[in-house]
Amino acid sequence: MATSNHIVILCSRLDLPGGIERAVVNTANLFCEKGHSVSLVILDEARNSFYPVHPSVEIIHHSLSFGITPEGNVISRKIKLLTDVLKLRRLLKQLHPDIVIASEYPFAAAIILSGSHKIAKAISWEHHHFYELKRNRFWHKIFKLTYPWLEAVVCLNNDEKRLFETINPKTTVIPNFIKAAARSELANKTILTVGRLTAVKGADLLLQTAKLVLQQHPGWKWKLIGDGDLKEEVLHFIEKENMQKQLIIQPPLHHNIIMEYQNASLYVMTSRNECFPMTLLEAQSAGLPCISFDCDSGPRHIIKNEENGILVEKENTLQLAAAVSSLIMDEAKRKKMGELALNNIQEFSPGKIYQLWKELF
Repeated sequence: MATSNHIVILCSRLDLPGGIERAVVNTANLFCEKGHSVSLVILDEARNSFYPVHPSVEIIHHSLSFGITPEGNVISRKIKLLTDVLKLRRLLKQLHPDIVIASEYPFAAAIILSGSHKIAKAISWEHHHFYELKRNRFWHKIFKLTYPWLEAVVCLNNDEKRLFETINPKTTVIPNFIKAAARSELANKTILTVGRLTAVKGADLLLQTAKLVLQQHPGWKWKLIGDGDLKEEVLHFIEKENMQKQLIIQPPLHHNIIMEYQNASLYVMTSRNECFPMTLLEAQSAGLPCISFDCDSGPRHIIKNEENGILVEKENTLQLAAAVSSLIMDEAKRKKMGELALNNIQEFSPGKIYQLWKELF
């Protein structure tokens, strides 16, 4: 009989339609379906999850910041860190888990500082780049001090694994998973992008690319599903260029996002940095060929260049526009890449990914 564990997953928030939020909810649901007892500890004020959570998953809201918010001076933030570490220790003692998974790096350090790794297996689940650990000198020292004590560090790709191994040799790769979805017929003249309207997601690069593509192919439209701090700039650009009928922005709504993939014929990602973009998996699960900048890591672990999609030089909008145009004009190639995209997601099935997690338990 399979062993059942009580698994606690720490996350900052779940109300956003982001990749981390999607991965956390999907994985918590999967663990629950496999017979584990799962508690999601959301370290933020009470808000509903954007993605549906399994009814058997316990949701606990516990306001903790560990001093990583910008409010206050250095001393007050250190005091906040120590205070929240003690609160986390008390909470985990009450929950008495077998396994604690930190979905963001400050939480992993806090688990070790609280001494909770002595009562449960402590695992860090890295959704951000290794270089982000080095941005803050104070936190970088804490990471170097605490990460060696973790039972495991889970990365999303081998590029990040090589970097995290320098801190903890017990580092492994477990990609996010995706469930099969109804496929697109690739019949509509629609390009799709799903993501936040921010600089890191390349909202400005998308606008430059979309202008080039849609001028060449006036019968096509580009749908952008997302929100963010560059929304007003994006709307101003669309109005200035008189592209309201071709470049369409819609807010993210969980109930219709799958339909958006099914109604598209191409998926384009313009991010400057990614770790393991869930939107590419979602697009491939609908049989969409994907085109993306070749970031330092992330897209290259999902897209096989010139097989199930196309990778172009990072931030090169001329190359990106040319790649999009090439698939618009070549329907046979587009459909062939779509078939191979469907084959590719079999590597990221829930069953395969769960077995990797199970080996850690």
